[in-house]
Amino acid sequence: MADLGDTSMARSSSVSGGPGHKTASWIVVVLISVAAIVLGFAFVLHSLPLAIVGGVVGLVGVVLGAVSGIMDDVH
Repeated sequence: MADLGDTSMARSSSVSGGPGHKTASWIVVVLISVAAIVLGFAFVLHSLPLAIVGGVVGLVGVVLGAVSGIMDDVH
């Protein structure tokens, strides 16, 4: 069996802490998840207004993620 070495970093992100322990990161995750769900409903219901709302929510999530530096949370 291969020696994996120190795997303590693999367990450093817990459910209570999450990605970088930043509230902004969780807000971005929730916004993009909600956008995906709304866009899914818009696709099934053939609803352009719902698709626009989902797109705007997703765009806000992406912009907030870029501004807050969500990619800097990775260790």
